[in-house]
Amino acid sequence: MKFGRNVRCILFDLGGTLWARKEARVEHTCERIANLQAVLELFRYAGSGFHPEMDADELGQLLRKSFERQIRDKTRQQVEYEPDFVLAAMDALHQLGVPGVTREFGEAIYEALRVRSPHSRALFDDALYLLGVVTNRHYGGAPFHEDLRAMGLLDYFELRHMAISADLGIRKPHPDIFLHALNSLNVLPEEAAMVGDSLRADIVGAKRLDILAIWRPKASLREEARAALHATATSGQVQQQELTDDYLLAYTRQIEKRGRQTPDDIKPDAIIECLSDLLAMF
Repeated sequence: MKFGRNVRCILFDLGGTLWARKEARVEHTCERIANLQAVLELFRYAGSGFHPEMDADELGQLLRKSFERQIRDKTRQQVEYEPDFVLAAMDALHQLGVPGVTREFGEAIYEALRVRSPHSRALFDDALYLLGVVTNRHYGGAPFHEDLRAMGLLDYFELRHMAISADLGIRKPHPDIFLHALNSLNVLPEEAAMVGDSLRADIVGAKRLDILAIWRPKASLREEARAALHATATSGQVQQQELTDDYLLAYTRQIEKRGRQTPDDIKPDAIIECLSDLLAMF
């Protein structure tokens, strides 16, 4: 597939595009360790008698859920901007009844809840040839840069070519997060392509700037769409039914929730299944 333009740069999303979560057991263990670290910070501040009816695991899970709920609520208020994550941690602690929470303590809880990427994420086998990254994430900063180095990604691109929402305070699809990466690469939007798994964030954001928009749906989404397609077919048609790009796009629009559906006139320029499919395009 050729696009009739000179593409000099490819930007990638991270989650669901370059890496995926490890198996549920591994992710659960990583979260549990982080939760317990947050509980230790809580006990240092509020005393070990805080919520004595709960064991440490229950309290850690409650703390994480309260923190994540605060982030969701604040993000919905301003969809294209990152909230103050330390403030979200402070509000979560207030909701749990912790008195006199300081910003320093809120930051300690926020960092304690961080799940490091090398332990909980695995790169797709064909991920290691990228030029730039534009990603929505709740955690950035030096620890995340260390994670990228540990995973080998910094052998292939520079940190200054990465636009991380937690560091910049803006989220895809806001145009400025894409421009941050493009400006560091000295590339015009019409000379770039964006590869990501989210219609709402990656494709809408790219289209706003006339960046070539390439959608890589998650494997789990493809399986869900394939199951839905087969569910509507007769027994004799199941083997003949193929999952087309048009059906996958329509299915994805149908299941989008929370009132932030992708506009019907926004369509990706291409849909790929594997990153190696890009080699035939450029």
